[in-house]
Amino acid sequence: MSRYRTIEIDFDVHKLVETERRGFDEKPNDVLRRLLKLGDVAPGPSLTEPKIETQTKAPLTSKRPWIGEGVTLPHRTLLRMTYSGRSYEGQVIDGKWAVTGQIFDSPSGAASGIAVTRKGTKTKLDGWIYWYVKRPDDTQWIALDSLRPKLDVTLEDLGL
Repeated sequence: MSRYRTIEIDFDVHKLVETERRGFDEKPNDVLRRLLKLGDVAPGPSLTEPKIETQTKAPLTSKRPWIGEGVTLPHRTLLRMTYSGRSYEGQVIDGKWAVTGQIFDSPSGAASGIAVTRKGTKTKLDGWIYWYVKRPDDTQWIALDSLRPKLDVTLEDLGL
């Protein structure tokens, strides 16, 4: 049994937690514990590294990167996007996109799987234009789309 529970909070509480964070690596639970003066929590299971299993049910332990469209994101790359006034965060864990407790294979799958419109409905998104990443050695957030290799094609190359 997990020592964490899911609770519903309103937007104002969420906004306060987000503004009180000391960095993107600080978890909302840690912010709340600090604000409520509860001190540090005893070490336990990590929320940032969900258990992902292969089809053979063997646990993945390779810490492999995510690779797609000429882009490689190392294990533990931080992910964030904003859609319709809501912020979402996650991490690359063993070649998968782990976002809001769900696992996805691609940036578009993650964006479409978690984002909802202002009316509360699901939508299909091109995740390449929404996600920003911070790889383990990066000091700043980078637009995911900017990492895709660009093709230099001239009209002459196209026979025009």
